[in-house]
Amino acid sequence: MTFTKCRLCTVLLAIFCLQASLFLASSASAKTADKKSAKATTKKVDDKKPKPKPSLAKNYHYTKQKRQTLPEEVTKLLTKYKIPDKNISVYIRDLNSKTALIEHNADKMRIPASTMKLLTTYAGLKELGPNYSWRTEVWLRGELKDGVLKGDLILKGFGDPFLVVENFWKLVKSLRNKGLRVIEGDIIVDNSYFSQPPHNPAAFDGKPFRVYNAQSSALMFNFQATRFLFRPIEDEKTKGKKTRKKNKNKVTGRVEVIPFPAIKGFKFDNQIKFTSGKCRRSHFKPKFSKNKKGILVIKGNYSIKCKQRFILRSVSKPEQHIFNAFRDIWIDLKGTLKGKLKTGRVTKGDESFHVYSSPTLGEMIRLINKWSNNVMTRQLLLTVGAKKYGAPGTLEKGKRAVLSILAESKINTTGINLENGSGLSRKAKISARQMADLLDKAYRDAYMPEFLSSLSLPGVDGTLVNRFRKEDLRGRSHLKTGTLNSVTAIAGYMLNRAGKRMIIVVQHNGNKSGGGRGKKIQDALLRWSFEQ
Repeated sequence: MTFTKCRLCTVLLAIFCLQASLFLASSASAKTADKKSAKATTKKVDDKKPKPKPSLAKNYHYTKQKRQTLPEEVTKLLTKYKIPDKNISVYIRDLNSKTALIEHNADKMRIPASTMKLLTTYAGLKELGPNYSWRTEVWLRGELKDGVLKGDLILKGFGDPFLVVENFWKLVKSLRNKGLRVIEGDIIVDNSYFSQPPHNPAAFDGKPFRVYNAQSSALMFNFQATRFLFRPIEDEKTKGKKTRKKNKNKVTGRVEVIPFPAIKGFKFDNQIKFTSGKCRRSHFKPKFSKNKKGILVIKGNYSIKCKQRFILRSVSKPEQHIFNAFRDIWIDLKGTLKGKLKTGRVTKGDESFHVYSSPTLGEMIRLINKWSNNVMTRQLLLTVGAKKYGAPGTLEKGKRAVLSILAESKINTTGINLENGSGLSRKAKISARQMADLLDKAYRDAYMPEFLSSLSLPGVDGTLVNRFRKEDLRGRSHLKTGTLNSVTAIAGYMLNRAGKRMIIVVQHNGNKSGGGRGKKIQDALLRWSFEQ
């Protein structure tokens, strides 16, 4: 009996071991199959694996990186457009690296276009501070009694770059709020804080009426721009009706052109042609010129379907322009003005009546850099010169001040030509390495946040609002653009996909930089930098 039980136990143990062996073999086969399947699945997923989301900025220690030549995608574009690589300068470096990723013609002095504004705005922050405000003063020369000024009112400017319509209206309204109703004397404009040589607005590109060519002034209203309102007026005969002519519906009428501020005695020849077709871009490009008699002529087409629109042009001298604006706003506010325009200075015995303060420099440089405002930049350059070396502010003082401030920041200024500080120049020069050096010093400066926030964000705002709108690069850079005929440039900072902060400078001078070619080369370099 005992023997039989033991034998039975042995048989059962053998069966158990066999089943266990089969189970383990089956499990191993299954695992092997699962691994193969997993590998195959992983391979398929890897083939279609999306790129990682861009990282936040990380802390890096200084490292040495291997220097590279121009990326293949860039050289392909150069070959495609037959652009010599000698026409391009590129400098790209991780802010936390001692060596550049790309250094191509980095020491070649080139025309930087509006990227030159980076030098002027950085120097402005260093000299004036981000909380600096420009004053515009109002003085009285004569007795003020019961709201009546028996004498002259003096407007003294200190270079406010943003004395636009709304801000100037506040200034004038403050005079009314203080009880001034009647000015029996003249309006005296004091522009003595700046001293400038005679200005030729056609000198740069032969377009004297363009606002970017306007003359700087210590008392500058609305960027020195006159607003020309275009108002199409249909003839009563065809209003509400359509007459047939050559199988086309046609209406007739005229286009009224109204300048603001109004210019007393101003005559212009309105040759704008009234049309009834679609509203096209060509309707917003009227040509301004002067005939042999010196009368302004405005030519072009304007469709009734465009309705009311306006453009800005510079047609007045600074003193006349600010007087015209004051007169129009003063009359709208029910004030009385009996005198006329005079130029002069505040003298001993004049009484301070009101002071208007502009927005701060920290706010101003956002307007200057994001929207590349040339007139505001020149105002800032003159102000920096006046503050560093004393009034009156001059172009030479401004340039000397900026270069001195850069040198104090240990930036190599050899060969830099600021010209007018805005980049609207064919004489201005700087190398990609010098621009990168400025960006490096500015990033490590106490005013870095103000400087950085003044630059355009791709796909978000400023001059880069339409670039990379649907890509991961959107909003990942702070950049300043520059464009002239035969010149494109871009300079600033990028937070790339890996979370590295990059300095990027691209300068392109040459006949084939326009037509979107320069922009495509910039975009290729920006995309390459983003993936490093």
